[in-house]
Amino acid sequence: MTAPRLSFTDVTVDFGTTRALDHVSVDLAPGEIVGLLGHNGAGKSTMLNVATGAVSATTGTLTIDGDDVQITTPADAHAHGITVVHQSPALADNLSIVDNLYLGRGSTGRGTEARDAARTALDEVGGSRLGLDTMVGVLSLGQRQIVDIARGLLGGEMKVLLLDEPTAALGQAETDALHELIREVSARGTTVVYVSHRLPDIVDVCERVVILSNGAVAAQMPVEGLSTRELARALAPDMKDETFVAGTPGEIIVNVTAPHRMQFYAGEVVGVFGVAAGDQFAFLEALAGVGGTLDVQVEGRDYAPRSPNDAIKAGVHSIAADRDKDGLVPGMSAIDNVFGPWRGRRIAGKAVAESRRQRTEVYSAIRSSLNVHGPGPASPIAAFSGGNRQKHLIAAWMTPVAPTVLLMAQPTQGVDVGAKADIRRAIRAAADAGAAVIVASAESDEIASICDRSYVLSSGRMNEVARSDHFDSDLLQSLLDLIPLKEEIPA
Repeated sequence: MTAPRLSFTDVTVDFGTTRALDHVSVDLAPGEIVGLLGHNGAGKSTMLNVATGAVSATTGTLTIDGDDVQITTPADAHAHGITVVHQSPALADNLSIVDNLYLGRGSTGRGTEARDAARTALDEVGGSRLGLDTMVGVLSLGQRQIVDIARGLLGGEMKVLLLDEPTAALGQAETDALHELIREVSARGTTVVYVSHRLPDIVDVCERVVILSNGAVAAQMPVEGLSTRELARALAPDMKDETFVAGTPGEIIVNVTAPHRMQFYAGEVVGVFGVAAGDQFAFLEALAGVGGTLDVQVEGRDYAPRSPNDAIKAGVHSIAADRDKDGLVPGMSAIDNVFGPWRGRRIAGKAVAESRRQRTEVYSAIRSSLNVHGPGPASPIAAFSGGNRQKHLIAAWMTPVAPTVLLMAQPTQGVDVGAKADIRRAIRAAADAGAAVIVASAESDEIASICDRSYVLSSGRMNEVARSDHFDSDLLQSLLDLIPLKEEIPA
């Protein structure tokens, strides 16, 4: 019998009194594509970090092709043929592709032999159209992932490819291209470990799933024949099915007259759907005072914010798509991230949660209502899992001061199914309290899971789609109707 390509045997990882992995044993076969799933904080990232040498196991062993290995640094991992590609590839924008391929390898990649090796590595992972001297800063995210994978191949055989949320910021066309590349790489014998919260992607490309819960292996099963709903149920067996209940529209809160006629009512959650990095996000930015202009009234008054501060003064609160880059302050405590935007502000002449006691009481209620898990309020926000960080960001713009208009960019992306449900309930609660909620996304299923209706924006045009039993497919068809035939749909 062929030995497993990569094996975790009784691997435990402790961070002080916190156990991140609890006696994990998993065998991964050569050429197998395995989805690694679990709630935020379940241990997925720790498991990958053990394989790449970023974290040392407290106990247990790692084997490659039947041989015990000691991987204590990323260099050790590369020497053993292990490549990791993170959601944001670790590349230098101001260097060329060939310079990035050889960065940190003791070679400039300038010689003919080095350039030939770089060309071969790129070609083998779907980068035949990428020029070696192209600057990485001009590449799309999908192209950057190709370069990152080629880096792993350049040093020799790529035995294991670890992908951490690789499609989180990709459109559908780029996702399909990545999945085709994964199949080609696995067909050559590379074992692929695919970490993602996007269950349709797992069902599309993976052969088997390993589910972690509280740092331990909760289940392993083949993917063939599984629906995304069945996979979600395996991830959260205790989660009850949600019945969508539409909001009751009140008065018009936001009235857009140009470039499109759009109306948003109190009590409604309305989607703005389009391609990845498309018009819907530019629309949200204009409403948030970040850039662009619209002809718009908020609560019957002309609204032309020149900054996010202008938007906040008008009751327009915006939740950024990238929580860690644009939304939260990593070195700040959890409670200060919630109240930070409101320090020194006065609403109707009164300071917002001025006393420590008030902040503590409000924060405690937030943790309860949003089902926040993790360390205490004084802990740095970076100590929380991704889903719980997202809940803190949402709480910051929902709770200390209730919004009149709540703008959200892909609010449930990159979080597990349980956190998605918690966030959806919070969004509905904000609408029920009288806010006009606007959700921009490039994911039709996200819009369908949250919104009462949706506008579809693309190529400078707009459609409106009513909620129906086939809302998801209606959104996609409406988007296709807007895109000129010469364009390729990337989302």
